[in-house]
Amino acid sequence: SSGINAEYGGALVFGSRENREALNSCIHPEIAKIVRRRLILEFLKGTELVVLDIPLLFESCNIRPYMHSVILVYCTPEQQKKRLMDRNDFTEEAANARINSQWSIEEKKDLADHVIDNTGLFLETESQTKTLLAELRKGILPIRNILLLLFLFAVAVILYNF
Repeated sequence: SSGINAEYGGALVFGSRENREALNSCIHPEIAKIVRRRLILEFLKGTELVVLDIPLLFESCNIRPYMHSVILVYCTPEQQKKRLMDRNDFTEEAANARINSQWSIEEKKDLADHVIDNTGLFLETESQTKTLLAELRKGILPIRNILLLLFLFAVAVILYNF
């Protein structure tokens, strides 16, 4: 059959640090370009808030400077493994390989600007998310206005020197 064999590919990538680093060095720069272009487009469209789901943000992604805030949705390492196994029907070994290929969730927690605790009930997580979203929306308008002025100034300088 045609297509990608995800099980074989996962074993190949997550079973070897060298393979994973080779793959990441090829695809991450291209992904970063796409994300940067999309962020600029969303900014120009006036999008209020953009949410990116980037599992390897801290490990290998160079788009952190384009972000106002990093939000980590936290759960315990045990919950992380169980959820991965349940969601993707992974063996414990396959789940551990994926988790161990990333920085620990505790390291990421220390680097995040905001943490949503996802160890409890869904309603608790939902409440934290809504509160954080309201907090972020309060701070977006002033930053957006400053960025828009800087963008317009840059365009004016480019046009003046053209």
